Formats: sequence, structure tokens, C-alpha cells
Amino acid sequence: MKWGILAFVIIYELITIIGVGAIIARKNKSANAEGSFAFANKGLSTAHVGVTLALTMLGSAHIWGTCENAAGMGSIAAWFGIACTVMMVVITQITGPWIRKIGVSTVPDLFGKLFGKKTRLLTACVMGPLVFGCLCLETQCIAVTFVACTGWSYTIGAIVGGVFGILYVLFAGMKEVSWLNMINAVFMYAALIIALIAMFVCLPGNGWADVEANLNSMGNSWMLDIFGNKDLIIGFAIPTIFCTSMFQGVSQMGLQTCIAADNVKSVKKSMWLAGPVNGCFCIIPALLGMAALALGYLKVGGSAMFMTPSMMLDILPNWVTALICASFLGALLSTFAMTSLCPATIFAYDLYGGLYKKNASEKEKTRVMRIMIIVVGVLAICLANFQPTVVTTINWIFTWGVPLFVMMVIGLCWKRSTPAAIITFFVSWIANIIWITGGVMEKTGMTNFHQVYLCTIISVVLGVILTAVLPGKPGYFRLSKAEKEAC
Repeated sequence: MKWGILAFVIIYELITIIGVGAIIARKNKSANAEGSFAFANKGLSTAHVGVTLALTMLGSAHIWGTCENAAGMGSIAAWFGIACTVMMVVITQITGPWIRKIGVSTVPDLFGKLFGKKTRLLTACVMGPLVFGCLCLETQCIAVTFVACTGWSYTIGAIVGGVFGILYVLFAGMKEVSWLNMINAVFMYAALIIALIAMFVCLPGNGWADVEANLNSMGNSWMLDIFGNKDLIIGFAIPTIFCTSMFQGVSQMGLQTCIAADNVKSVKKSMWLAGPVNGCFCIIPALLGMAALALGYLKVGGSAMFMTPSMMLDILPNWVTALICASFLGALLSTFAMTSLCPATIFAYDLYGGLYKKNASEKEKTRVMRIMIIVVGVLAICLANFQPTVVTTINWIFTWGVPLFVMMVIGLCWKRSTPAAIITFFVSWIANIIWITGGVMEKTGMTNFHQVYLCTIISVVLGVILTAVLPGKPGYFRLSKAEKEAC
């Protein structure tokens, strides 16, 4: 075990998490403002919105997931970053301003305004578990980070990392997350620049020239091309753009930061921070992953997930590995925090406050959220030992958001038909399950026809036709101010 690396990572996380958390919690207590835990009093500035959005979405898929993907698809793995840049445009310019302007607390609350109370409950029961699925993947990659910097077992890494993730948000909620993100964003990019320089210096032999030569000798010269090949563009790059944009454009995970913004302008201007900070990150993990593959660390690490950590421990100086692990861990903990806060918010506001105790105070909801953050965090730690391929699983989870995104746009801009929405939801979700878990994609020989294509076609066609023919009400944006308040 490399105690110096472990000590640096632990000390950095303890100082930032406990220090910032304690200060913000004290301020929140003195202010005693409504919504301070979940929504930071709806006072996040442009900088806080942009950086928090960037790091909320900068997690398992960007880091070890992209390293893992690089083993099979090369530099095109960095397209996940391109997809997330498009996603940031959708969130900050379209759906984020919409939900901030409408003034709802949760996405299920929005669907309740559009399609009724039953749809609010349905959306809450579906979206909560989907975000929890993302939380499990974050925990998996946090464990990998601890394995990389300590040599601990995977399980111990998941437990220690999960505890840090819970503390990242437990003290003061959204405001704590936003301030920690500001610190971690600066540290993360400084560490990545150092890591990239170190990779050029420390790679054995002729460095990147040997990486290129080895990939060519393995018959993988196409991995050096950012456009990969046609199959990967159709089967990975384009679907990833659709998946990330449509799910996060309508998920609580993607929009809670926008709900917490001080105004709509802050959401829109945050694009200039959120896009570059998030989108550029994937480049370095993709390079690290290709280097690990070319140098034979797929065999050393035992799997595509562990090949890059194995290479880093072997060839990089301890202080560089410590910087990388601390910066990676900061980004992963940010996403862990938000993927635990979001289902907790949905539970507190839509289920506990919406069904069980409608007159629940903010103090009660905050207590419920803290309990749920611990519960979902512990469950994620327990489930982290199941290790699916990160980016593939993320895209499958994200596809569930396609009908929600389509019907949200229809319900806001055109017409609100509850039967049309519910039918579209279920048909798309069932199709997504059958196409993947039923093996239909392989049996039909349509392996490049990603499930997001199928669900998008179903959602648009079915959503438009059913909304047109079934009874409904005018779209939310077509209502008068009095009618909107009555929703």
C-alpha cells in the first residue's frame, strides 16, 4: 500500500468536505431559510450554477468509464464529453430556464402540473430509482479510485468512498455541494494538466510514439481517429448525445441545480462554464485508457476497468498519482452527492410531502432528506460490487428519460393529455427493456440500432398521435397567468 498517496487523498477530502460543510451548515442554521438544504435558498450565482452543473455530470462515465471504453473503442470514447457539452446547452438554454421560470421544486412536481397527480407519482417512482442507478455506478468508480491509490480491496474502497460521498452533501445540502465543487474544479484541472505532462515524460520507451506503434501493430490504428469508425459513430457517439441530452434535460439530477439558481439569467449564462469544464474532461481519460491498452495493462489489471489504475500505479510518480486520484475522487464525490440528494429530494417533496404529510415543514423535509441520503448511500455501497460496464449502463438508464423529455415538451408547448403521456411512457419503457434484456437487438442483427433510436421514434410518433386524438388541455405555456397558478 502506498501510504503517502492515501494520506494525501484522505487529508484533502477531510479538510475540504468537513471544513466547507461545517461553515455552510452554520450559516444555513442562522439563516433558517426555506429550501436551504435542497435548493440553497434558490440563490446560486452563475459561477456556482455552471461549476455545479459541470461536476454533477462529471462522474463515473467521464473518468474510469471513459478509460474503460477506450480499451474497446479508442479515442472515440471522448465523444461522451462532446455529448455532455450538447447536454449542457439543452439544460442551460432550454429545460433549465423553463423549470426555473415555472417555479417547481422537483421534476415530478412539473409533471404533476402538466398531466395530473398520478403522473407526478409515477414520475417520482421511476426517476428516483433511475438516479439511484447512477449513484451505484458512481460508487463503483469511487471504489476503483481508492483501489488505484491504495491497493485496498474493492469493497473497502466502496465503503470509505461512500462515507466521503455521504458527507459531501449531508452537512448543508446543495450549498455545500456548490462550494465544494468550486474548490474541486480548480484543483481537478490543475491536477489533470500535471498528469498529462507526466504521462508524456513517464511513459516507457518512446512514450506516445510507442503507444501509437503498439496500437497499429495490434490492428487498432482506427483507435487513434476521433471519428473511430462508422459503426461506433452510429452505435455509440450519436446515441450518447441523444441519451445524455434527453435524460439529463428532464431529470432531477440535471435540473436541481437550475432550480437552485438565483434567476433564469444565471442558468443561461452558466453554459459558458458548464460546457467547457464538463466537456473537455473526457480527453485525458481517453488518452490514459489508450495508453494502458497499448502498453499491455489490460492483462495486468485483469479487466478494462482496472487497466488504467494499474498503469498509473506502475509508471507515474506517487505524487502525480496522488493528485490524479484526489482530483478524480473530488469529481466522483460531487456526482455521488447529487445522485443521492436528488432521489432524497424527490422522496421528501413528492412522496413524503406530496402524499404522506402535505403540510410538512421545511425542517421535516430536510430531516427526511438527510435520512434518505444515508439510506441510498448505504444501499449504493452494498450494490457497488456488481460491476457493469459504466458508459453502456449509463446510456441504458438515460434512455428511460426519452419519453419524459418528449412529453414534457409536448405538455409545455402544445397540449396536455394525461392518457397520451402515460401510454407513451410505458410503451417506450417496455420497448427499452425488451430490446436490451430480451436480446432482440442481437437476434435481429441490429446491434448498431441503439435503444435510444427506438425509444425516440416510439415517443415522438406515439406522443404526437395520441396527444392529437385524445382529450386534453392546452399546453402550459399557452395558459394565462391565473390558469398557470391553478395548475
